[in-house]
Amino acid sequence: MSMHRNFVCLLSCCALLLFLGSCVKEEQTFYDGFGKKPVYIPLAELRDIRNEAPRPIQLSGTIFLKDTLLFILEQRKGIHVFNLKDTLNTVNLAFLKIPAITDFVVSGNLIYADSWKDLVVIDISNLHQISETARITNVITPALYPLLYNGYFECVDESKGAIIDWEDATLENAKCVTIN
Repeated sequence: MSMHRNFVCLLSCCALLLFLGSCVKEEQTFYDGFGKKPVYIPLAELRDIRNEAPRPIQLSGTIFLKDTLLFILEQRKGIHVFNLKDTLNTVNLAFLKIPAITDFVVSGNLIYADSWKDLVVIDISNLHQISETARITNVITPALYPLLYNGYFECVDESKGAIIDWEDATLENAKCVTIN
């Protein structure tokens, strides 16, 4: 019985090896058509953190309230700051440009934010003259795909810089896809 079982097992293994050996790898086909492609900035531009004039919100994210100040994330662009002291007359105070930001938190007079792969600390004691006080490099893993999107996209090439946006494009030979 034991020898018979070993023989059956050996035959099964041989059949499996023959089956696997006869498999043919199909040629990978890539997608041509509508999709998204990343918009890059040079890594040196990540340090261009500054105040800008208030502007409309386009793609919001994290919201943080500190006293009478409301901070609203603008995905990959920066943070809008509003004064809510008089809730009937909300004042758009400033836009804090922080390239490639996707999240932040406020603690005291400091903003801790991601900027591509870096964690930056920004002094906001004067909202009209912010300054970067610290940067820890290469501690964040950024999303290398368009958020809230299902479909094909141009794969990220990190040698081109940091991603600050995704734009609609006609793709050729696209290999990357997100499907939820």
